[in-house]
Amino acid sequence: MRGQLRSDDYTGLIRLDGQVHVVVGVGPGIGRETATALAAAGAFVVCVDVDEAQATAVAAEVGGVAAVCDITAPDAFAQVLADAERRFGRVDGVTDVVGLVRWKPLPDAGDDDWRWQSDVVTAQAVRVLRTSVPYLRRAGGGSLTYIASVSAFTSAPGHGLYGMAKSALLSMVRTAAVELGPHGIRVNAVSPGATLTPRMAADPRFESANRANAARTPLRKLARPHDIAAAVLFLSSRLAGHVTGHDLVVDGGLTNIWPLELPAAEGAS
Repeated sequence: MRGQLRSDDYTGLIRLDGQVHVVVGVGPGIGRETATALAAAGAFVVCVDVDEAQATAVAAEVGGVAAVCDITAPDAFAQVLADAERRFGRVDGVTDVVGLVRWKPLPDAGDDDWRWQSDVVTAQAVRVLRTSVPYLRRAGGGSLTYIASVSAFTSAPGHGLYGMAKSALLSMVRTAAVELGPHGIRVNAVSPGATLTPRMAADPRFESANRANAARTPLRKLARPHDIAAAVLFLSSRLAGHVTGHDLVVDGGLTNIWPLELPAAEGAS
C-alpha cells in the first residue's frame, strides 16, 4: 500500500538524531531521566534547571549543555531558547517537567498557597509555550511536551490546588494543539500516577502510602522516573507524528481504583 511503513522503518522513527531538545527542570527524577532518554535517542539536550550544579551534572551525563533558569521569572526562559538557537541553529522540542506540589487540604489553603501553586504549575507552563512557539516554527515544527498528573482528572485529596493547576495545564495542552497544529507543532502531556521519585523515596511521610499504593496498583508496582521519560520520548519522536492534544497516562492502571493513600503527614515539597 502506498505510503505504508515497512516494519523495519519503525525503529528509525524513535530516533532524534540531529535534533535539539530543551528539558526544563532536570532535577533528580523525571527531569533527569527525560534528558537521558532523549539523549539516548540521539538528541542534543539543553538541560535547564534553577540549580546550576544539577543542570551541569545532568548535562555532563548526557553530553548536552547546561542552562540555569528560574522558570517563574518572566523573561528567563526566553534567554535560554535564544542562546540555544544561536549556538545550535534550531530548537526541535521542549519538555516542561516543572511542577512542585504543596500538600494542604483545600479548606486550609490560602491565597498565597494558590498563587504559589498556580505560578509553579500553570503560569510557567503558559510562559514556556508562548516563548517556545517562534523557535519551533522556525525549525519547521516540533514538539511541546508537559508533565501533568492524574490529579488533574481525579480527586486530589490533600493537594487539591495542585490538581486544579494541573487540570488547567491539560486544558492549555488541548487548546494549544488545535491552534499550533497548522504550524507542525504537536502539544501533548504525560500524566504520571504514583511515581517513586528520589524525593518521594527519601521522604518518610510517604513510606506507608508508597507500599499501599504499590500493592493496590494493577501492575503491583509504582512507576519509576524512567517510565515517565519513556512516554516523553515517544511523544517527542516521529512515532507520535500524528499525536497531538493527547494526555498519555502512565499509572500502572491505578486510576481505575482511585483515590490513592495519603502521605502520613502534611507539608510542602
